[in-house]
Amino acid sequence: MANDSVLRERLAELAANDPRLTIDKTTTRNLADDFGIELSRSPNALYRIRVSEPGEAPFEAVAFTLILNASNRPATRAEALGQAIAQSDGRLFERNPLLLVFDYHQNRFLIVAASTLFGAFAKEAARRDIPASGTSSFSLTPNFEHRTITMYATVSSGQLWAGDMATLNGDALIEGLKRVRSETQSADADEIVAAVKNRLAATPAVDLGSDLGSAVVTVPLDGDDDDEIRVDSRLWRMIITAIRSSPAVILVGPPGTGKTALLGKAIRALAEDPQFVPEGGVFHDPLWATPDESWTARDLVGGDTIVDGQIRFRAGWVVRAIADDRWLVLDEANRADMDRIFGGLLTWLSGGTVSIGTEHSGSDAREVLLGWSPGASSVSDGPEDAQLRYRAGSNWRMLGTYNALDAQRVFRFGQALGRRFVRVPIPALSPDLFDEVLSERARLLPADLRHAITRLYAAHFASSATILGPALFIALAGYLGSALAGNTVASSEASDATAGAPLSDGILAEAYVVHIGTWLAQLEPQDREALRDRVQQAGVFSDVDWGWIEAMIVSLA
Repeated sequence: MANDSVLRERLAELAANDPRLTIDKTTTRNLADDFGIELSRSPNALYRIRVSEPGEAPFEAVAFTLILNASNRPATRAEALGQAIAQSDGRLFERNPLLLVFDYHQNRFLIVAASTLFGAFAKEAARRDIPASGTSSFSLTPNFEHRTITMYATVSSGQLWAGDMATLNGDALIEGLKRVRSETQSADADEIVAAVKNRLAATPAVDLGSDLGSAVVTVPLDGDDDDEIRVDSRLWRMIITAIRSSPAVILVGPPGTGKTALLGKAIRALAEDPQFVPEGGVFHDPLWATPDESWTARDLVGGDTIVDGQIRFRAGWVVRAIADDRWLVLDEANRADMDRIFGGLLTWLSGGTVSIGTEHSGSDAREVLLGWSPGASSVSDGPEDAQLRYRAGSNWRMLGTYNALDAQRVFRFGQALGRRFVRVPIPALSPDLFDEVLSERARLLPADLRHAITRLYAAHFASSATILGPALFIALAGYLGSALAGNTVASSEASDATAGAPLSDGILAEAYVVHIGTWLAQLEPQDREALRDRVQQAGVFSDVDWGWIEAMIVSLA
């Protein structure tokens, strides 16, 4: 289940049972449309809460949420709320914004009016110089035991509202929202906006391009601008900085997280970077290769081959890339046994020079060396050269992707090789952010199917053994849309395995087998059983559905 499932379900229950309340899950994009402005995206859900009591003027509040496990993560950030205050020039206060911190470990909450939280910050900022941070503008620490929230200044129990989600009722929620409205109306909005803007100006993100202007970076998926993935801007900074600073970088993450798309995006961004393209110079497109288990050192680097009946040195991918002064990208690198292939090249990856063969089998053959040089890559291949030298330039890069959870055929990087590569983790999106992405990508899909896909994604996300990236689940939505549009399934033709189940359930099980079945078939039995329990607990598939899925994936094992 998603970490905020208890919060979402409780708010939905309150709205369903109390006619005074209307509660809708929303996004900063929708909020921005209301104001006619641009707002940075929030990785967490927002809720629009409308209160309409008989005899009183209706009003609205907007809840920005922070979801955490308070037992092991005491610190978090209020970036999205702070940026929304600044970017709206304070107009956000017209909607009575509040911060709702939810501890999913114990299902408890802290609620504070944004005007109170940021008002306390504004007063503290006027009193002293708050040091700038390179990673966060508004770090905060909630303390559920003491009922306080500290964001450079401490908001105490008398200024916020703490409670248990299970016992929250409509009367208490309305009373709390009225308090938020009262505190918002009495706050000095101009003072708060000025302090927030000053803070944001004092803690700029590292300048890595316009993409870092928001909390989430949008990256085209597989080069298609109409299909996108999103990553946290901090992760994007890690990717860019790692490539800038290290000759060998690999992105590591589960299937479907967009590693290849992110790497392509990073390369395009750096193709205009002065570090890699001197004035008047040209950045050449990288060589892309997908290794497989048949690869040897001869494929990757180079080695002897027969040409016209004679043994000659044939350049492999690394040597070809260096000779052309092009970067090399190894997509899904761990499909080949890189430990065995790199073997004697560990010294080269550490900055040394190694021998990789001889020019040919004749007595006058020159030794072929692989090394490094400052500046651009070069090849010493003149008649006066006693050795044939391939030198990777200081700005040459070998990049790659690594799918640590690929269940079909993978090799792992050993420690020695792993130390030569800088590894950047690419995690899957949180269920909340995936839900936002899916809502945008599959607007025409029936809501019950979208919600089922989100619950299925959250069930996978709940364990490191089953976590998968969003691309696979977005593909489910594409399958479902095609099936419904093409009317490829008719309830009158349903098999016994799906008889009595809603049409959408049957199609979702089919989509799951088609797009995720091969991976599922390779999963360890205990992990698959645990996944089944979570999926069924989330109400996605029945016992009959799962039994059909298990029967189908036997052929995929």
